[in-house]
Amino acid sequence: MKKILLIFILLFSLAAKAQRDSEHWFAPMMARLNDGNKQALFLSTDSTIPFPVSIYSNNTLIGTITISKGNPQSFDVPWDDIITGTQSEVFKATGRGLYVKGEKPFFCTFRFSTKNHGEILTSKGKAGIGKKFYAAYGPLGVLGTNYNFTCGVLATEDNTTVTVSNYGSSVQFSNGMTGTTNPTMTFTLNKGQSYIMEGSGSITANQTGFIGAKIESTKPITVTNGNFNGQITNSMNGGDILMDQSIPVERLGTEYILVKGIGLISQNVEGAIVVATENNTQVFLNDATIPVATLNEGQFYKVTSSSYINSGFSGHYNMRISTNKKIYVYQLMAGTTIMSDITSGANYIPPLNCFLPKKIDEIGMINILPYYTTITPLVKLNIITEAGATVLVNGTALSATQGPYPVSGNPNWVTYSVSNVTGNITVESTKAVTAGIAAGDGNVGYGGYFAGFSSIPIIAKKNGNCIPGMILEVDDSYASYQWSFNGNPISGAIANTYTPTKPGNYTVTVSMGGTCAPVTTPVFEVVVPPLPPSLLVDQEICIDATTTLDAGAGYESYEWNTGATTQTISNVGPGNYWVILGYNGCFSRQEAAVKVAPNPIIKKIDLENKKATVIVEGGKPPYMYSTDNTSWQNSNVFNDLPNGQKRFYVKDAFNCEPVSVEVTIINIINAITPNGDNINDVISYRDLGYKKDLSFSVYDRYGNNVFKGTAFNNYTWDGRFSNKKVLTGTYWYTLSWKEPNLQNTAITYTGWILLKNRE
Repeated sequence: MKKILLIFILLFSLAAKAQRDSEHWFAPMMARLNDGNKQALFLSTDSTIPFPVSIYSNNTLIGTITISKGNPQSFDVPWDDIITGTQSEVFKATGRGLYVKGEKPFFCTFRFSTKNHGEILTSKGKAGIGKKFYAAYGPLGVLGTNYNFTCGVLATEDNTTVTVSNYGSSVQFSNGMTGTTNPTMTFTLNKGQSYIMEGSGSITANQTGFIGAKIESTKPITVTNGNFNGQITNSMNGGDILMDQSIPVERLGTEYILVKGIGLISQNVEGAIVVATENNTQVFLNDATIPVATLNEGQFYKVTSSSYINSGFSGHYNMRISTNKKIYVYQLMAGTTIMSDITSGANYIPPLNCFLPKKIDEIGMINILPYYTTITPLVKLNIITEAGATVLVNGTALSATQGPYPVSGNPNWVTYSVSNVTGNITVESTKAVTAGIAAGDGNVGYGGYFAGFSSIPIIAKKNGNCIPGMILEVDDSYASYQWSFNGNPISGAIANTYTPTKPGNYTVTVSMGGTCAPVTTPVFEVVVPPLPPSLLVDQEICIDATTTLDAGAGYESYEWNTGATTQTISNVGPGNYWVILGYNGCFSRQEAAVKVAPNPIIKKIDLENKKATVIVEGGKPPYMYSTDNTSWQNSNVFNDLPNGQKRFYVKDAFNCEPVSVEVTIINIINAITPNGDNINDVISYRDLGYKKDLSFSVYDRYGNNVFKGTAFNNYTWDGRFSNKKVLTGTYWYTLSWKEPNLQNTAITYTGWILLKNRE
């Protein structure tokens, strides 16, 4: 087993803040090697103000460190938090993987090694999460049980379903499945959970059979793929860990520039792996007009060292790869010219793009790899920038011998090389720039890209899965923004974030200014997942009663303001309540008020011939009526009432404590004979004068008012109108007042009076 000498190529995109991001994810891997392992996160930033970064595994905080410009930090990570060498830990959901979050953007790499091998995963930040990927690894040149392919998936949201397909039918996975018996794999992960797929390098079909496997998910994931361990030559030279974080398909491009590492062209270790994502993908090298290969979806092509062009400086070679459709490009590189030590690395390369930055600030501790013993690698910095630019490295202008060198097939770009670079790196250019390094120390080397992966603007969810609460975002360093909904510009939506108010298709058009034309992101569809029906409604109860609130079945979580976490809460009294319902990654707040039921009101009681009619309003019908609070009836009419005090009770459908009114049932005089004998000469209600709003009126058969009782006439009628006797006959009367209760219940007596006047 050869010791390692990897390559470190880094491509930056400060403008798009790809790997310089506030959040980073690392999916796990399966190791065929476990000997003197060391692994750590390396973090750096351009912020002069220190800020903390939190590190999680399996949704649990495992550490916090503080970084600032000029003060990068490393954090040792336990092996089992991201790597396993145990067969029983693959092909199942586990908690392996890392999530790293800071208050400000920062660069983050995961650097790891065994005694004889090592590699770097460079996080692509939010640019590294998506829903569609194609797997890649170094084709195995020889067979051996210490070689493999490995592909890890880490979920960033709950209830993420992942489907893997498009691998060779003869592929044999290490759990016994084959491409024939299982042409697809499907598994579901929650946030922070991961799943590793792996196959042994001792099987011929596994040498290339999983390259181009399609990985699709219902929610954003991150993917780590490669070999742990790999051997890309057909000899025992070139073996190493070949591993990098993948990029979702929408981040890919069609043009790439590679600068050769330290290996010799004649050794044929350096080159590239091109993976197609669509049928009829034509691959062109340098300035060729005839494709070197035409690939269908998932197929790959290996570019050899001979395709590099000597750009006029000994040891400086570059190459252009272009296609008519989006592709993955993984550069295969070497870090030494000594064939007996030479080993390889595979690193994803970002595409050229108008949105690349002019400054890369800063990558920390570029020449350090956590290793079982001290190493001092030599570092070669390779720079790619637009033609005519002035380039500075750590503030120093580059010499003529360091570049620029032309790129065959694209006169708009040039390349540079700078030897013996160490420490923290800042690259500045007056035009768009990317950069990379190759590093090694004898048998030991390392490599990985740092940035440039989100130069194609993509909409992502900043937080939330539901409306309201969801926030969409694109990178925050473009010159201008304009959001659109279903193809129509949204008035005032000109920031890098937008809060959608309804489901539909959202895009944002961004510009960099200058000659760089504005571009519009791919459509981001906001889909509101259907929620189970909520049963939570306002309720009314009696003042001394309690009730039960039910939020409805089917939700994954319940969080009441009472502290309860159940579907229902019981013995609830009057008050305001809310519950946060969780479902499919969405959280919605439902509210309910428990109010005291309003009492019915006895508005009026009509009395006639010992009959009472109780008139009620308010409350909740139907009403029940009683005169003793024991026997109840549906009818509001009571007959044959005796004279004297009588209380009427009413309750409504809530069956609360009844309301009541007490009424005096009086003896009504039905006839008067005003003849001066002091017997039935008058009809008088002066004894009711204390009643509120007392009214006593008499009408003839034609409705004419012949008497109006007042305090001045003592509510007494003597059969006269305007001091004259009226005719003998039958007259209609009304007698009314309001009882002194809260409702001012109106009491009304009506009936007929027989008047006999004698001349």
